[in-house]
Amino acid sequence: MQLMNRVTRYFLILVLSFSAASVMADDHPKHDYKTLVLDILITGDSSVTGDKAENEAKITKFSEHLRTELQDKTRFNIINDAESLDKIKAADDKQDLHNCNGCEITLAKELGAELVVVPNVFRMSHLISTLHVEFKDANTGKLIKRKAYDFRGNTDQAWERAIKYAMRDLKDWDRN
Repeated sequence: MQLMNRVTRYFLILVLSFSAASVMADDHPKHDYKTLVLDILITGDSSVTGDKAENEAKITKFSEHLRTELQDKTRFNIINDAESLDKIKAADDKQDLHNCNGCEITLAKELGAELVVVPNVFRMSHLISTLHVEFKDANTGKLIKRKAYDFRGNTDQAWERAIKYAMRDLKDWDRN
């Protein structure tokens, strides 16, 4: 009986240790600077008819997912309040923030951001895509980091996997 209690205690200590380690592993010290994340833009092959509604749904869903993952699993402080997101949407409705010769930098400064994340998915075909994530310094407008993640399939699972790999690579990245 005493041996059983000892084994139970060691087992509980082991379980608690692993639990504490996993909680500590997910805790990332945050940067002091704010980061603006634009909505994802889909570029490339648009030969599949009827894709517009599906693309818009994916942009909405995975832009939010990208912001949440960056906030929760990396060192970035993401601007994700409703008022700022409304300003981003209004600015994007006026002009394409991904191709506007620096307007995304102006918007970032207006919102108090020091970094701008410009994500896009280049679709080679309906089944082959690449998630591109660019980081720009809002003070200089210069590109400071660019990463690409290939994925296969146009399913939610494929998009989620691409973002998951991006988080794995970016979790400890610091611009300095």
